[in-house]
Amino acid sequence: MGLLVDGKWQDQWYDTGATGGRFKRDRARFCNWITPDGRPGPTGEGGFKAESGRYHLYVSYACPWAHRTLIYRRLKGLEEMITVSVVNPVMLEQGWTFAPADRVIADPIMGAEFMHQINTAAQPEHTR
Repeated sequence: MGLLVDGKWQDQWYDTGATGGRFKRDRARFCNWITPDGRPGPTGEGGFKAESGRYHLYVSYACPWAHRTLIYRRLKGLEEMITVSVVNPVMLEQGWTFAPADRVIADPIMGAEFMHQINTAAQPEHTR
């Protein structure tokens, strides 16, 4: 297991000693509103236009936060509009992978091997 530091994969884990053994999640970095016309949402944060086929969701079935996004997608009837990739549930030294396994759905956008490649494609200096 590891993490991205300034866009480079590090084979290390979070410093839980600094948080008394607790995992402290940073604020999400890829959050924007999707609005009918692409205007910023209620917070004033930048927006993107809502349109079918424009968005792709990356999830891990091993992640409880990912379940929420999949549930919301289904409840809102967005399954035909937002495609999904699912990583391998085993996190190894390169983090989440798209290595073949039961229920893995490969990345059709970039053909990435590892989820961290998706993050750095969107934000080259990404730390997470």
